[in-house]
Amino acid sequence: MSRALFSLAIPLIIHLLNKGDVKTVKVGSVKFLRESDTKQSRKIRLNELLLLFLRMLLLALIILYMAEPQWKRNVEKASLTYLIEPSLVDDETFMSFTDSLPQNNMRWFIEGFPEFEVEIDPKVNPNYWQLAQKLHEVHSDSIVVFTKGLVQGIKGTRPRISQKVHWIVVDNELEIDKYIAAKKVQDSVLLYKVSSSSLVTDLQKNVLSGNDEKIKLMTGDSLELEESGKTIKVPIVKNDTLKVTIAYDEYYQKEMQYFSASLEAVREYGMQEILLNRIDADAQFSEGRPMDLLIWLRNDKVPEIDLTTIAIKKDSLANTLLEKTESKNRYHLTGRLNIKNTIEENFTNELAKLLLEDDSLYQKMKGLDQRVMAEPELTTIVSNEGVDSQSFQSMDISPWIWLTIVLVLVLERILSKLKKQ
Repeated sequence: MSRALFSLAIPLIIHLLNKGDVKTVKVGSVKFLRESDTKQSRKIRLNELLLLFLRMLLLALIILYMAEPQWKRNVEKASLTYLIEPSLVDDETFMSFTDSLPQNNMRWFIEGFPEFEVEIDPKVNPNYWQLAQKLHEVHSDSIVVFTKGLVQGIKGTRPRISQKVHWIVVDNELEIDKYIAAKKVQDSVLLYKVSSSSLVTDLQKNVLSGNDEKIKLMTGDSLELEESGKTIKVPIVKNDTLKVTIAYDEYYQKEMQYFSASLEAVREYGMQEILLNRIDADAQFSEGRPMDLLIWLRNDKVPEIDLTTIAIKKDSLANTLLEKTESKNRYHLTGRLNIKNTIEENFTNELAKLLLEDDSLYQKMKGLDQRVMAEPELTTIVSNEGVDSQSFQSMDISPWIWLTIVLVLVLERILSKLKKQ
């Protein structure tokens, strides 16, 4: 913004340059001209300065608007605030308990932490630790978070925050037993069933013959299965095999091993066949070879191919291990892989997102995961760094600046038209 303010000199430079563009007319005597035009000249110069000021002010307001300024004001802190995970709305016992809590101290545990009276989507699955890093937006001395504590809500590293937060895991008694997909295997059908509770999530695979009496109807994309007197519709997934090539040299051999292990996990838990081809430094890479993903772990130039490619490019400022680039289908591995960062940054999950579609078996199984974290494992680290004794609330003043810009522009146009400048 400081550099942009130098542009305020533009109207001043134009003004000074225009002053030099004056024609000199020789006359016999200027005695009477000097006496008669003094007041009029002063008025013209005053109008010029006023227009100059308005134009510089207009430019300054535009720069300020683009900076998206926030107005900070002191706010009173609450002594205690209760945050509630949206999915707990379906728990009648818990919702009855909330009636005993002070309503003005209750908020939803989602992005923005809206008031409890606001209608929200109960199916939202919050990222607990990501939201914990934003708890400074809740102006409260102490915070209590009521949550299901689902394992799927834990992503990234344990955060350091300034507030004291007490996490309370509400008992999750929901148990899921659901068929998520089927695959045709020659004359048989392979059924995938997810069983999940607060303790464990299990994937079961059952094989039925194509003419089994349980199968009532089978089409190209689904089958109807009769079980326990109920008819269940199960989607049929394709048997497509993903072809992945890893080109590596000796320096990145460990990275090759981490990628291989992650791809094996994706194959096992994503229920997706993966054909893996490894090419070391002594082997020649063929660009014409059919593949769905190329992982380039070499220091030489990355092939320019129209395929999804992951190439290593170290970046200490990157937020994730796998980052999308501006190029189509190109991703960067931003650092060397080790046990610590592959676990903390969910490397296998990120690779699965890249390989598998949103409606894949992996995503369906992940959405049904009801495993619960123990309360001690949810505890965040309290840090005194950057703690301020005062609490502030930011207010966007951009609309007011925009209104001022319009008013100044109208005033400048009117004055310019009247004075023909």
